[in-house]
Parts: sequence; C-alpha cells; structure tokens
Amino acid sequence: MGAYICTISESDWDIARNKGVYGNRYYKEGTKKPLSDNLQLSVMRDLISVKTGDTVFFHIRVRKTLHGPYVTRSESFWDPTPVWQNPVETFPYRFLFEPHKDHKNVCSHDAVIRVSSLYELIDQGEIKSLVTLEFEQNIERRAVRRIFEEDATKITRLFYRDFNPSAQISFNFDPYTPSSLIPLKDRIFKVGAIENAIKAVISYLLAHKERSLTTKIGDVHDFVNEFFVAPTTRKNIDILCKGQGLYAVIEVKSGVCDKSVLRQALYYADLLQQRPWFKERDRKCVVLVASNFEAETLQLAQTLNQLGNSKIILIKYKSTNNGRWAQFV
Repeated sequence: MGAYICTISESDWDIARNKGVYGNRYYKEGTKKPLSDNLQLSVMRDLISVKTGDTVFFHIRVRKTLHGPYVTRSESFWDPTPVWQNPVETFPYRFLFEPHKDHKNVCSHDAVIRVSSLYELIDQGEIKSLVTLEFEQNIERRAVRRIFEEDATKITRLFYRDFNPSAQISFNFDPYTPSSLIPLKDRIFKVGAIENAIKAVISYLLAHKERSLTTKIGDVHDFVNEFFVAPTTRKNIDILCKGQGLYAVIEVKSGVCDKSVLRQALYYADLLQQRPWFKERDRKCVVLVASNFEAETLQLAQTLNQLGNSKIILIKYKSTNNGRWAQFV
C-alpha cells in the first residue's frame, strides 16, 4: 500500500474531514481559467497512484498541523460535483477517505501533531521521503506528496505520543458518495508531449505493480515522486523506488534522452548514497525512461554497466491511445 500527505486549507478541511473526500484544484486560484496542461498533469501525477487502503495524512499550512491517520476508500478519480463551499472551484481531482480502522479513536477526535515534530524526525534522518512540507520556489506547488510506508508508520507513532482526547475536537463522519466518477487514469493526455504525462503513467503502473514496467526495474515495493535528493542542493529525482536493499533512481524524458540526463541521474544516485539512512550494503541503480536514446547515451550506459559501479537500465516507451497512455518496450 501507499502513503500520502495532502495539504488542504483550514476552511476546506472541516468539510473534507466530515465528508471523507479530498479534492485538488482545476482552476488557477481566484480565476475561472483552467490550470495549464502541464500543471493539470502534475496534479494527476501526484494523485494517480492513490489506491483503496492507502494511508493518508492532511497538512493544514496555516495551523502548521498534521491530521490523521486516515485510510483511502477509493482510487483517485475525476468528479466535478460541488462539495465545498466555493462558488467557482469544485476541486474535481479527488479521492475518498475515512478514519483508519486501526486508529479510529485517534481519527474520531481529529488528533493532530505539530509539523515541527515531523521536522524533528526529518532532521534526525528518521524520515526518508520528505525534506519539507512547504511550497518550494521555482517548482510546482505540490499539494499531494507520496511518502514511504515506513515513514507513515513513524508519523502515526507521533500521533499516539501526542494524543490527548480531552484537547481534541470530536466530529461526525457523514461520507460523501459520488453518483458518477471517472478514474483519474482515464484523464491522462499528451503522453509523449508533456513529461508529467508519462510520469503519471509510470506512477500508476508502479502503484499497481504492473509487471510490464516493474519487471524491467527489479524487485521494488514502494516509491515516491519528485524526491528531494539533498536538502542543500534542492535537486529532485523524478521517481525514487525502494526495494529490499535497493534504491532505484528513475529519470524521465518525454522525448529523446541524451547523455547529460544519464550523467545527472548518476549524480543524483551519488547524492542519495550520502543520505544518513543509505546503508553500505544497499544497492543503487539508475533507470532512464524516454521515447528514444541517443547513440552516445547507449554507449555510455553499456560502458558504465561493464565497470559495475551502478547498474543502469534504459527503458523506451511509446505513446498509445492517442496520447492517453504508454507502452514500454
């Protein structure tokens, strides 16, 4: 299963919590103009891997609090039916959730932890998949962040450590059930033209352990996307997969991949090895996904594989279904 932290506004949280539905925006804030194609695909990229039974926490920026743990009761989907009290925005990129069955007492009192407690674990190297919950400058304003399952377990422990029923707010759960919905995977478009589109396809396949892709990478059981490889450099890996003693760095290009991409991915793999939780016995590999590879890239990958420092895997994809999905070859 997967795990997520979703950022939501203070006013929207009360409705989301009571109705058990989370939504992400379609329009540019304060307008009736849709987000650009790239930003819509970035929202889908972050949400598309949500499956029923995943763990989810909610981050309220103004309060600097984290709420949970909840569990998803649907995969991600598109549904523009009005739920929130917003005259324009319906937040149609959605999933459903409910109090986690193993943590109902904590959820029913809307238990919280301070974000500062989470950052303490990040600083100690206990949390692997996060550097910050704040919006970063010069990158997409991500409201949904997939985290490693092991990190979700550590965050859940914080809720029990700080849980005080008398200080929490009890609420009634009145779940929202959509009358119709479209699976988010069916909303993907411009695969082959926009990088976030193929990233969304890859995230979906990894989450559902589709062998058409996973057999090419190896035995991976968890992943995160847009992963900051080092707090100081602010460089991010497109997708970081985790297996038994294995970390796979995946870099994605919508078009042809040249050798500079491979060199960048190798640099990221070296930075990853410097993280305090990377063990000497852990293995690493670099995976490049692109529509094609330049001859120099193929030659460099072959040479480096012969040297044996980092395993390099090159995967080609081709756009299918009029740019709405992809096939890996």
